[in-house]
Amino acid sequence: MANRRPVQQAHERYFVDQFLIWINSAYRSNFKVTSEPNPPDAIIRSSKTTRWVEVSTAFWTFEYARDLYSYATPNEPYKPVVPGPYYDMDHFFANEFVSVVSKKLEKKSYIPWKNKYGPGYLIVPIKHPWFDGETIRVMKDLWNNCIFNDLGCFRSVRIAFPSLKKIKFYRWPKK
Repeated sequence: MANRRPVQQAHERYFVDQFLIWINSAYRSNFKVTSEPNPPDAIIRSSKTTRWVEVSTAFWTFEYARDLYSYATPNEPYKPVVPGPYYDMDHFFANEFVSVVSKKLEKKSYIPWKNKYGPGYLIVPIKHPWFDGETIRVMKDLWNNCIFNDLGCFRSVRIAFPSLKKIKFYRWPKK
């Protein structure tokens, strides 16, 4: 199997960079990446504070993730998603999203980073070809009916998705 790690690192770094562009503009800060310990994906520092960022992508399906990664990974045979028909795509994606986020919120290995730098930022890029307002409504409905143990390691969860040729960051409501 081809090594997907460089592609994954480039993907994560892209979203960290886009997040820094957004947060520096929105909050008039000057955060820069100072290290990439993995995990977390980045330690960021401004003139006033140090924080950390973790990126965890929510894919429509496992097969869709394999499609995207196999296409982007050198020397890996491309494995496209099989043709449909597909149904209930928003509900399926919402389950994937809640699974990704709840695992991160419950992950104990982030506690040392929280203790060292305070709560970090969880960035969740959305990889769902039919993502829209209805998808968000379904995600929120499922999210509000889930039970998990948030360890408080993240100051915010931000979903990231393309909008008008740039990446938009939307604060996901914490419970």
